[in-house]
Amino acid sequence: MNHKTAVIFLFLVLQAILPAQAPARTFIAHRGVNLRSTVAGENSIEAIRLARRAGFGAIETDVRLSADDSLVVMHDATLNRTCLRADGSEIGVPADIESLTWEELRRDYLLRADKAADRTPIPSLREYLDECRRAGLLTFIEPKLYDPSGRFYDRIIALADEILGRGNYVVTSNNRANQIIRRKLCRDDVRLMGILYQTTFDSIASLGNCIVAVSASRFGDSDYDEAVAACRRAGLPCESHADRYEGRMSKIDRQLPAVDYVSTDFLAPYPSAGTGRTVAVCHLADFSEDIAAGITMPHVDFGAVAVEIDFSGEAEITLGPQTFRCASVADVPLRFAVMIADEAPRVAVKPLSADSSVASLSFTLTEF
Repeated sequence: MNHKTAVIFLFLVLQAILPAQAPARTFIAHRGVNLRSTVAGENSIEAIRLARRAGFGAIETDVRLSADDSLVVMHDATLNRTCLRADGSEIGVPADIESLTWEELRRDYLLRADKAADRTPIPSLREYLDECRRAGLLTFIEPKLYDPSGRFYDRIIALADEILGRGNYVVTSNNRANQIIRRKLCRDDVRLMGILYQTTFDSIASLGNCIVAVSASRFGDSDYDEAVAACRRAGLPCESHADRYEGRMSKIDRQLPAVDYVSTDFLAPYPSAGTGRTVAVCHLADFSEDIAAGITMPHVDFGAVAVEIDFSGEAEITLGPQTFRCASVADVPLRFAVMIADEAPRVAVKPLSADSSVASLSFTLTEF
């Protein structure tokens, strides 16, 4: 069987063999799975459902107040980036959430998505948390307003307690809001997440029952490694955000298993815990001209393409919409997956140094 025939045969395989031992971490769908407001609206009910389908264990969302004091799920202070008018046209002039009533938000606007059928109403926090409960997702809730009185945070916590139950959500914020939740509201048993670049490690640790968000983009390699090590020494869970392997996920993988949560807009959990089916597998025992030039895998409407490679040296990897450079780490295979939508993803691996060699290499395409 020649190489081309072998690749075609392997594309027809319908079951991928995933690694028996995989890093224990929880992937957080940042504002739900929306892929930059294409497959679903940002922070939409549908983005929760897509997150569950893709195998995420957690989800992150944002909360603001409307003009009539309703708890509204929205990241920005205005609707212009994430919404359209109800007729599908652009909003144009700035539309401030705090100047619009809940009725106006629901009647006059829809969350932006590529297909008209995927444009859905802005959800209330109650609607959003109800869907998170049905999906069984740990929910990270970020209050977007600073309220020295604590009333805004108290309302969010009360609703999360009612719908999700204590322990099934995390309030994530800069340390000003976290301090009010702990010191003024005396909510010591509400799990918080503190954002390290906005405060100090000691300030977060002093609050107790906290996750520490360590930015893989704002901290250099040594500072990032030290911050993660500090979490490990203090027994505090650690979270980082990544959308690419190069520069971010590479830092996280270097710290296995110390990073407990990975927040992302574009990556897929790996290995997947979703409800998908394996569409194609390509397994190669060595670098080859074909895989360096690239192979196109079958089309899927919504899914993920994953690579697992055990190699030495340096390589450039193409995985659907992403191409990145990476260097091998001794005894640590690279395992990485990217979500795709309406795509026949191209995959490729090109060695970047003369001494690069590969022990094993596989690509897996999953449809959710």
